[in-house]
Amino acid sequence: MPGFLVLAGVPVVAGVVAGFWRGGSLDGIAGGFRGLWLLWLAVGTQVAHAYLGGGAAFLALTFLIVLGWVAVNLAGFSPGMRGGAGLVLGGAVMNGVAIAVNGAMPYSAWAAEVIGLPAGSATAKNEPETAGTRLMFLADVIPVPGLQKIVSLGDVAISVGSALLIAAAMRRHPRKEGEPS
Repeated sequence: MPGFLVLAGVPVVAGVVAGFWRGGSLDGIAGGFRGLWLLWLAVGTQVAHAYLGGGAAFLALTFLIVLGWVAVNLAGFSPGMRGGAGLVLGGAVMNGVAIAVNGAMPYSAWAAEVIGLPAGSATAKNEPETAGTRLMFLADVIPVPGLQKIVSLGDVAISVGSALLIAAAMRRHPRKEGEPS
């Protein structure tokens, strides 16, 4: 679970740092989004999935919740925010396709070896690649050794998109002269 929290938290922190660096303020986040409870619900759904299993149903529910949040907010998004949201949704689609064609998110045996995951281990969210695995390039193929995690291109797109979305949202309310960072 700590690895999940780090992977979920780094894009948020990176987005806030980039937002401040570009002259933005947290007011753009605090007052700029509707339905933030939907994002908390999506996080809760992911945590439940990690602990309870549930296969593709929990992941599909998470994707639908995030899609609903984007739909509620899209009209108020700046072009930069729309770009970030597009990356998040694109990453979700990449992950969803990999899961849909394989029944679960496969992971690379090589990446598992890099992080020290025992061969053939299955989790609530992942299964090892097999000869029948399809679209392996969309699967979890990028090892993150310090966190003992494997991520996908979709995960990277979601993380980068989240950071861009936050940074762009912060620009909606620039810092005033003399305001602390």
